[in-house]
Amino acid sequence: MTELQRALDFIAKMADDLAQKKVPSRYGVALLAPEFPSVWSRNYLYATEELDTASAEELAAEANRLLGQAGLRHRKVEVWDAEAGVRLEPGFVKLGWNRERDVIMVVHREPDRLVDTSSVHEVGADDLVPAWTESWALDPAVLNSDVARQLVENKRRLGVETNTRFFAARVDGEVGAYCELYSDGQTAQIENVFTLDRFRKRGLARAVVSKALEVAQGHELIFLIADQDDWPKELYRKLGFDDVGLIWEFILPRAG
Repeated sequence: MTELQRALDFIAKMADDLAQKKVPSRYGVALLAPEFPSVWSRNYLYATEELDTASAEELAAEANRLLGQAGLRHRKVEVWDAEAGVRLEPGFVKLGWNRERDVIMVVHREPDRLVDTSSVHEVGADDLVPAWTESWALDPAVLNSDVARQLVENKRRLGVETNTRFFAARVDGEVGAYCELYSDGQTAQIENVFTLDRFRKRGLARAVVSKALEVAQGHELIFLIADQDDWPKELYRKLGFDDVGLIWEFILPRAG
């Protein structure tokens, strides 16, 4: 099995385990979390079937049907087949959907340099609420306090229902950067690396990822997901990660 397939299998199992409701589709399955309707990462059509022939219009219509029946305001389709993602992208863009390409990156090498991780410690979800709240305040998708509440509660639940650990770097007692580490004992995923704007350019993202890498040593595969169109992937390459594949997310923030 390739590293890419192992990473995708890990992501798929975690998504399946977290799903509160699963609705079959001719194109795959809708993974839903009715408790968190505003958390897009928990509510989407995971398209795995008929990808050689399905059009963007057909997948969009199916997402509209399934997510609409669930009472959701957004629409989201995830496609993890690279050829299908490339083929479908123009159609979704033409429909007015947002396109996100994420690169799967696997640790293959030692980092370009050692870094002091003494400022990074494992924390609980509640310790991160102030930092999460500050970071989400900059996101136009987080329009009201109920959305923020759902996002926080989803994070809390993640730490309870899965093998998730949180790591944070503090500056004068405040959390400046953080990341999450998911594990099944053989595969580990570093996810949601974030630095608050007022703490940028201090090496905090490098420090928290380096700490997670230290903790994850011994796993057969360590990977993360990065935005193909953003700069952090260059940092991850310096830390020893290499690209192994791409996945696509097509999102309509508000239907109708």
